[in-house]
Amino acid sequence: MECPSCHTGNPAGQKFCGSCGRRLEVACPRCRASNPPGYRFCGQCGANLALAGAITLARSGLITQVNQKALEMLGCTQQEMQGKPFSLFVVQRDLVVFFSHLNDLLSNTKRQSFEINLKHNERSGMNVMLECSVDQDDPKSIDAVHIVMTESTNNHAADRLQRRQELLALIFTATNNISTVSRKHLRQSIEDALKKVCLFTQADICFICSINRATNRLNGLYEWRQASLPEKGTKMQSVPLSRIKRTIIKLRQEKILALSDLAEIDAAEREELLSWHNIEIGSILCYLIYAGKMPIGVIGIAKQAAVSEWRPECESLVKFFGDFISGRLPAVTLPLKEAKKSRPAPSGQERAANRSKADASADIISINEKQRASEAGAREQSPHTADPPSKENWQALPDMTRPMLLESYSGRQSPDQQPVFPRDDGLVLFSCPRCGMQESVSVGQFDKLGNSIQVSCPCKKQFVAVLEKRRYFRKSVRLDGYFSIGGDLGPIGADGNIWGPMVVEDLSKAGLRFSSESANLARVGDKLMVRFNLDNTNQALIHKPVRVVSVNENEVGCKFEGADSYDITLGFYFM
Repeated sequence: MECPSCHTGNPAGQKFCGSCGRRLEVACPRCRASNPPGYRFCGQCGANLALAGAITLARSGLITQVNQKALEMLGCTQQEMQGKPFSLFVVQRDLVVFFSHLNDLLSNTKRQSFEINLKHNERSGMNVMLECSVDQDDPKSIDAVHIVMTESTNNHAADRLQRRQELLALIFTATNNISTVSRKHLRQSIEDALKKVCLFTQADICFICSINRATNRLNGLYEWRQASLPEKGTKMQSVPLSRIKRTIIKLRQEKILALSDLAEIDAAEREELLSWHNIEIGSILCYLIYAGKMPIGVIGIAKQAAVSEWRPECESLVKFFGDFISGRLPAVTLPLKEAKKSRPAPSGQERAANRSKADASADIISINEKQRASEAGAREQSPHTADPPSKENWQALPDMTRPMLLESYSGRQSPDQQPVFPRDDGLVLFSCPRCGMQESVSVGQFDKLGNSIQVSCPCKKQFVAVLEKRRYFRKSVRLDGYFSIGGDLGPIGADGNIWGPMVVEDLSKAGLRFSSESANLARVGDKLMVRFNLDNTNQALIHKPVRVVSVNENEVGCKFEGADSYDITLGFYFM
């Protein structure tokens, strides 16, 4: 048997090299069977001996053994891992996953397989699949836990597909809401769309400014910012274009400006951007909005911290929304006096051409009048000509520019009924079943007039709009996941923390209901972190904060918390 290290021949059955002392047999990390040197796969279970890392833990969770492959996977040395708690190498948000499976293993000795993120000395983190097992059948006699660690399959292609699907869902929702909204509620819908853009791009601020060519200033129109940012005195400033000259020149040249780190640009240009936004920003992405060939505004997103680079989806979304919103920005033109001054006086030939055009138009008008008179005389002489409609039979067309009339529904009449649902921007859309006219109104109208509103359309059609009390569609699911509350999970069974596995049974865009054996420890008002994967094609991960609203035996009802309550992944999941 040849030693793989020093290539010295050794007698068959010898476990260590007699020359260098290296272990000749290779232990399989999964089944721990001994394999001769040179084996790439285990002869007992078929596991890949070259790709799997092996770690052995004491019952307390301390690392007692670790093979070379595991050290290479985490970028650590033997001294850095030996004798340390394995939980130190688990990413904070996945501690609940690790401890939940470790508890199950120690309580029923059933093999556990799960995927988590581990810390790496040189990289930000890595996804690994862990297989945990024990040798004993009796939980009380367990003294060691064996972990097989393999790096997860690269899912970048699935992640990109998921992001594209989320981008399409966001674009559809935002454009549909703005297209069907009235001028009265336009600001509300646009700011709601800016919120979605912010959450998708993970930005802190999303803004739209207009260019006033009369005053040569850039004026802030719409803005949405994360709740964690200060509000008072930090709104975008109305600035002269000359004050942000470098930024405008770059936008005119490239139409889009993507700066990932403002600390790396020229100090004067950085001062321009900071004075424009009146807040410390570390990165910004701007796009120049055009109406025809004339620039009329700027749309952009910004973050307080620098980014490695702006993702292509972020640029695409900002550019698309800028082009879409261009027709809804206020038209800003030169004053009338300046427009007249800037218009050159017509020459003699142009005045003559204009007179000839006017004379030709007059001739055409006179010919048309003579033709209409002759046709009228012919109709009078014809015996088959129908009588003109009488005033009694004639009805004027309805004025479709008038808004729909809203009244409290008395219940005495029984016109058509249609259910309406509140949108993310706080509006509901009425649609006339006869003429198809649509009008958006605030959901607050139902607070004033009742849950059912009688709507009178300008086409004289009456129908009743009934508000659906359940704002979001609720879907019955069965998704395995985890929840936690408090700070670090710490060692197993730490007091003061509530955590463990859960099963999501109801899910909507607003919240969820889950069951767990530890549910009775939660209280109404507690803030939890939930983590579960959807059952869609990409098994999208949902990791969000929630607020407990109800506790019933082993079931907990929660609503999604904060600015993160809108989730594009969930929105697409329910489409």
